[in-house]
Amino acid sequence: MGTIIAISNQKGGVGKTTTCISLGACLAEFGYETLLVDLDSQANLTIALGLEPDEIDWAIPDLFDPSHDEPTPPIQSIIQSSPLKHLDVLPGDMRLASVERALFEMPAYETKLARILAPLTASYDYILIDCPPHLSSLTISALTSANIVLAPVQTEFFAARGLLHLMETVEAVRQHTNPHLAFYLVATLYDRRNNICRHVLNQLQQNFSQQLLQTIIGVDTRLRESAAAGEPINLYDSRSRAAEQHRELAREITSLDRIGK
Repeated sequence: MGTIIAISNQKGGVGKTTTCISLGACLAEFGYETLLVDLDSQANLTIALGLEPDEIDWAIPDLFDPSHDEPTPPIQSIIQSSPLKHLDVLPGDMRLASVERALFEMPAYETKLARILAPLTASYDYILIDCPPHLSSLTISALTSANIVLAPVQTEFFAARGLLHLMETVEAVRQHTNPHLAFYLVATLYDRRNNICRHVLNQLQQNFSQQLLQTIIGVDTRLRESAAAGEPINLYDSRSRAAEQHRELAREITSLDRIGK
């Protein structure tokens, strides 16, 4: 059975989508069959992998709300391939904003995404979910479906506030729908020349020593360039610092996964 990882933080601009794409691409590079799920209505993950949401016939909102004239095809036929071998995408689009509002009224909405993804867990080693950058019904559904929640944390002054909100949400999910949900942090957008970045990283290491991963993701303009090019970083610039750091993150995740199993 595959491992489901929800990439989540209720503060925007922390590198959430970039982490999801880059980690997934490095897992795929190592030969793991990997699926990226775009659960954010901005569809940045979908776009960053060279797909145009307006030109895709079916996307994940159709699986949450199949109320249209044509029958919804099986999930396997909605999945799109990416430019990288072993890496697939379940695309999102702006209709996810409507799904967010309607989902609360659906019975057992917390387990809806788990039921959607259930047919895929035997086909993929890793399923990575790019969650919305705020607390919503989709976030709760994603955390309920996941084995691991990975929170990218920007090494800047206000990082702790969004992190505390996420930790409260994780604890609520553990209590009500997913008692075995594991929780880890990864420091992102780190600039070692910046005093505030160094201070925040030190605070994270002191206060979250059990949850904070060893890998640190630094600031790298090549990541923004790769998104604009519609390619994962390890395909766009395989030798870049960002590509190497995300390979190290992928190794750490697979090591944790093996220990957990």
